[in-house]
Amino acid sequence: MANCKMIRTFGLLFPLLLLLGCEQARVDAQMEELCKQDGGMKIYEKVVLPEDQFTEYGDVKFFVKWDKNGSSGGGYRFLMEEKQIRTKKPTLSKTTNTIIREEDNKILGTYVYYLRIGGGVLPRLGPDPAKRCPLIKGGTTFFSRSIFVKEKN
Repeated sequence: MANCKMIRTFGLLFPLLLLLGCEQARVDAQMEELCKQDGGMKIYEKVVLPEDQFTEYGDVKFFVKWDKNGSSGGGYRFLMEEKQIRTKKPTLSKTTNTIIREEDNKILGTYVYYLRIGGGVLPRLGPDPAKRCPLIKGGTTFFSRSIFVKEKN
């Protein structure tokens, strides 16, 4: 009798779990399509700076932070815009990072990525599962290092 009850419970849970997994797959497919359209890095101009303008790790010393107001540092703004595409779980958002030269308001580059959070089938103790597109190793760090380059001696 207990086995029948367990089989019935599993029989009801399995389709529900399958549907939850399908929703995550549907949102991932939407994210991949959006990513193909405008995801990734576009470098319009590189800025060559003396070596003393960089930290020991290769980042520019004047970088403050990425934010929606465009933090200023060294004559450049570091702008981050986030847009929620889907607010119910699994969520989907688009982030656009832009580096702008303040002197002439010229965009030096943009980095667009999409992030899906949630949609896991089984309960978790840790954070929700997530997926990012495009998956670029180093992300915003690699992006800023692609624009600001060390002067060759």
